[in-house]
Amino acid sequence: MFFKKEIEAPPNTQSEMIPTKDLPHNEEIGEAIQSAPTLPEEQNIRRAGNLVVGEGVRLRGSFSVPNKTTVTGLIEGSLATTELLVEKEGRVQGEVNCQLADIAGNVENDLQVHIALTIRASAVIAGNIFYQEITIEKGAKISGKLARL
Repeated sequence: MFFKKEIEAPPNTQSEMIPTKDLPHNEEIGEAIQSAPTLPEEQNIRRAGNLVVGEGVRLRGSFSVPNKTTVTGLIEGSLATTELLVEKEGRVQGEVNCQLADIAGNVENDLQVHIALTIRASAVIAGNIFYQEITIEKGAKISGKLARL
């Protein structure tokens, strides 16, 4: 946390930000630090290490996401993540490697799921699918090989 420290400086310059460890500690500063607003712990967990690709967003590249990836937009490139959720409007064009996947949108290229894969009725998958466990809803469209890991 930082506090502003007013210093004398020539005109048209701004205040310097200094770490709290450099400030004298008194009861008022301690109370201000303790009462600083924070996100509830549950919201912090949901956001840390997650990627959300919203509708209309297009990402290109190679992505490594430590936790959950939710796609409503488009990812072009390889994706490694723990958990993947591709919404109806979502598209992933590239190789995917994950632990858990729930696919309702489009996936083009190889999909490797090490624990459990759910393919929803609205899903369209074009590529090889490697899985440990799989659930496929009636109506899903798959073109490619299915192989158990």
